[in-house]
Amino acid sequence: MYTCGPTVYDSAHVGNFRAFLTYDVLKRTLLYLGYNVDHICNLTDVDDKIINKCNAESISLQELTDKYTNAFFDDLEALNIIKARAYPRATEHIDEMAKLILDLEQNGLAYQSDEGSWYFSVSKKEGYGTNLVQLDPDH
Repeated sequence: MYTCGPTVYDSAHVGNFRAFLTYDVLKRTLLYLGYNVDHICNLTDVDDKIINKCNAESISLQELTDKYTNAFFDDLEALNIIKARAYPRATEHIDEMAKLILDLEQNGLAYQSDEGSWYFSVSKKEGYGTNLVQLDPDH
């Protein structure tokens, strides 16, 4: 089970933890039903908000993100949330992300905005959105 984790630049709030509690209920249900659950939850430890806060506070990225990562784990403990097996950090996988973006671009499935951000081109992926939620791509 792969779940999105926090962007670790500030303390998580109740809205953030709604998602983490939902993941926990799902995981507990699956475990109760006898399934083996291998849970991975990412940590976003680099983005514009993080960089801006590092600059504003004259603090390193590592120091800032470690502080809020530790606070996040303390909160999980306080809420009795079953922890994931692993919490990979985005900064540990930059090379893989860059390669994936380039592969998607080469296959016509990604494009770059004028500002330099990359996006998945859903209109180019045949059948996108029709398997899980039966979206009508024309609407």
